[in-house]
Amino acid sequence: MSSEALAAWVGVALTLAISIWSLTIAKRAERAARDDRDEREAARVSGWVSFVYSKEDESDKRKWKNVLVIRNGAEAAIHQVEATATMNGNQEVTFNAKVCLPGESYAEWVPSFKRQHKNRAWTLLSSCEELLQSGHFFRPYTVADKWTLVSLAFTDALGKRWRFTPGSGISAV
Repeated sequence: MSSEALAAWVGVALTLAISIWSLTIAKRAERAARDDRDEREAARVSGWVSFVYSKEDESDKRKWKNVLVIRNGAEAAIHQVEATATMNGNQEVTFNAKVCLPGESYAEWVPSFKRQHKNRAWTLLSSCEELLQSGHFFRPYTVADKWTLVSLAFTDALGKRWRFTPGSGISAV
């Protein structure tokens, strides 16, 4: 084989190696961008515990409630929602829902002495808009350790599982 033919083969091999390397780098960048986009979308979901009271009479204890608020700021519904919250300081209570639509939703915590069913600690999810229209306000507990979200896990519309932990943020599970 002549030196010119050898140089041509070396050039072809080098070009092929650079092309494969470039394609690999592009695929990694695409995957990283997709993961980043998915994480940003998942980060639009959060939760907290709020105190609910009547607009008419803030001191009417009969209308006081404690609720779990889930804010789904994503464009699609989230599924297999599981939230754990410390309620009244001495117990972690887990809430489960098969689906949570975009927007702000709440579930009322039912203390054990008020429960009709022993295992049902939460009401079904409802829109926070309904709560406001029914003559109530709600305030998030911001400094009370007795009423706080411990974690919120959910599956996004693409089937990826996420966990939000206050103070730590969102992470893929």
